[in-house]
Amino acid sequence: MFSTLDTKAILVLALLVLYIVFLSVIAWASSKKITGNNDFLFGSGFGTMLSMFGVAASLFSSFTLQGMPDFFKNHGVAAWVFLGITDVCLAAILLYFGLKMRQFTRFMAFRNQGHAPKNLTELLKQSGLPKWVIIFFVIATTLFMIPYVTIGIKGPAMLMQTAVPWGETHLFWSILIVALMLLTLLMGGLRAVSVTDVVQGMMLMFAVWAIAIFAIHGAGGISQLFQNVANIEPALLSAPGPVGLFNWQFLIVSFISIIVIPFVQPQMATRLLVAKNDKAFARSTMGLCVFAILVILPTLFIGMRAADLSQGTQVTSAANLILNLISHDAPLFFFALFIVGAWAADMSTVDSQLLAIGTEWRSAMLKEDIQDHPTSNIGVKIGGVFVAIVSLILAQTSFQSLILFAINSFVGTSLLLPIVIAASTVCQQRRLALASVSIFSVIVFLLKMFEVLPKNIAGLKIEIYLYILVGTAMAWAYFTDKSVANWRGKVTV
Repeated sequence: MFSTLDTKAILVLALLVLYIVFLSVIAWASSKKITGNNDFLFGSGFGTMLSMFGVAASLFSSFTLQGMPDFFKNHGVAAWVFLGITDVCLAAILLYFGLKMRQFTRFMAFRNQGHAPKNLTELLKQSGLPKWVIIFFVIATTLFMIPYVTIGIKGPAMLMQTAVPWGETHLFWSILIVALMLLTLLMGGLRAVSVTDVVQGMMLMFAVWAIAIFAIHGAGGISQLFQNVANIEPALLSAPGPVGLFNWQFLIVSFISIIVIPFVQPQMATRLLVAKNDKAFARSTMGLCVFAILVILPTLFIGMRAADLSQGTQVTSAANLILNLISHDAPLFFFALFIVGAWAADMSTVDSQLLAIGTEWRSAMLKEDIQDHPTSNIGVKIGGVFVAIVSLILAQTSFQSLILFAINSFVGTSLLLPIVIAASTVCQQRRLALASVSIFSVIVFLLKMFEVLPKNIAGLKIEIYLYILVGTAMAWAYFTDKSVANWRGKVTV
């Protein structure tokens, strides 16, 4: 098959080989530093850079390179206001409540004379929540994460199949990307994942800005770029956009589901808790805010240029839209950089998700802390491999609702927040009430996704009702149960 490769394909393969060599070296070097379960699962304390890029990598995937420009192209500059405000608020909430959460875990370690929990399941276990609540939490988290992992496999595999066709489908490239994800997971654990996140984050930043600069230059400057867009579709330069997406219900649901991500999604919560100290965590959070703005801003220019270039043409996917722009405006090298950059962006997200899901399941199955069990690493690896295989199989299907499921994973996991909040109260009745509200909300949301229930009731999205329900339950628990705040100030070191 390689006898007919063109220059683009050769460049893609060359960059991919360099990337694979880099991953292999990092995985091997990290494996040499692992001295026990804690090193493999949680590292030995990450400073500002590793913490910042670790959280950023968990947030940004190839959707940044592919989905965000397509989002701007279809819905206009109002997306920038929405994404900018949301990301700044996410960083502010992460900083404030993240420090509170870290303080709470230190109190739990002090109270229980054990390890401070470094993942969500350990937090729920040490707080004494019922086993069935913990199992539901892990099952629901996995259910919402698997489709996201699947898209993280399918997206870059389809890109590679476009550039370097091998067989009739993208199966070969899907298998390769899963193998590389498992390489860092099985050999180097969280340390390998975190180190690669730094390089992959820099690759993402360089790629997205390089493409944006070429897009601006190709349009004749920023002013001309927006003038071209105004001539094509003036609604792209105003809210709520050409198709009216940015209505108040969409904005509220999306805003809430995004800002609570660090406290309900395992890969994010673990990164929050493994920072070396509060100072490193605070610095990494402020750095995350800057990084997010710098990553999202260039996608605005790319999206506007894509809208300009796609006038009168039929673009079948977000990936083809960007490839069309690169082929028109950028040197050949950036075609390969985009594909390998999208591959790296997904790798940095999915490998941390596989490790996190495996860790949560292993924690749920053990009575003691996961760090104390001699076979914890094996259990985590088995869990990660199992999820990877399931996702690999799903990535070969054309199950359309899977994409919708992945997009809605943020909303689904956000409905688990009452269970996390329940860990901070000792009142059994309030714990059960919070857990019951969360379980009910998740089930209703799933029924809505599979169209068993309607999407709207009396003109409002079901998500609005569910957020009112869980918000009321959490407010009731906070203001009526003094034990929620009893831990504050008891442990500050």
